[in-house]
Amino acid sequence: MGMAPVSAFEHLLDQVRQRAATPAAADRLDAAVHLSAQHAATADRLLDHVVAEARAAGMSWTDIGARLGVSKQAARQRFADRAIPALPFAARPGPRLSACLRQSEVAATAAGAAEIGTDHLLAGLLAEGVAAAILERVGVTAEAIRSTADRLFDRPAGGVVDAPPMSVEAVCALDGAAHFAAVGDAGSDAGNDAGNAEPEVRPEHLLAALALDPGSRARRVLNSLGTDIAAIKGELQCHIALQPRRPARWWKRRTPAPPAGCSFCGRTPTATGRLVNSPGARICGGCVELAQEILRTKAPA
Repeated sequence: MGMAPVSAFEHLLDQVRQRAATPAAADRLDAAVHLSAQHAATADRLLDHVVAEARAAGMSWTDIGARLGVSKQAARQRFADRAIPALPFAARPGPRLSACLRQSEVAATAAGAAEIGTDHLLAGLLAEGVAAAILERVGVTAEAIRSTADRLFDRPAGGVVDAPPMSVEAVCALDGAAHFAAVGDAGSDAGNDAGNAEPEVRPEHLLAALALDPGSRARRVLNSLGTDIAAIKGELQCHIALQPRRPARWWKRRTPAPPAGCSFCGRTPTATGRLVNSPGARICGGCVELAQEILRTKAPA
């Protein structure tokens, strides 16, 4: 008789045992929490991807919400900003970002880290490109990142030494970089990727995802170093669009200024004296008196 197939639950439980530093219950719990977070993030990315495909296929937010068991407003609010690119991130990194990612792996391996974190991604950005120039201008160095990360974060004992995988936070940062690339580039010398099916993701896109996420390890390192985040944002805006370009809302258009003179007789304040202003109109004292006289004359007996 063949062996019974291993259930998905048993497979996950086996992964928890393998990832735990020791057989102690506390270490198994830490491993389970980490694994659960990884699977939750993967499930979210999967749903984001499929919703983006559904929108590209012409499905309405009403239909999508009905299948998710929520209202169309809730579906739009949850997925609208995440459904920009429907293609996987791995298809789009440019050559400079690829070099930075390789350097991030080197940094994580040298630190004996079990995973490539966003602090390692930040260090990798110093390899080349616009992001490296921005970080150098604000005084961020690879050594400062490493020493600060070692001080802020506990390194798990006995971690993976060769080719560590990306952490959940790092994967989310890479997805965020892809979103920035899909929004389009602001700099004329960088080229506009907004109309391309597969916009090239570059180091500056990843720097935006790392520096503008206040909860990431990379941002905590930058904060601890006293880095001017506003300066980084200002530098990035010269090269990429940090927010989608949206048409002006009709309710934000200003009401046109009323004419300089009285709206009824046309005389200027020099001839009539003080004018009474109202939205879109002005009236002089003479026209007010004339209006009162007309109303008295036409009033019913």
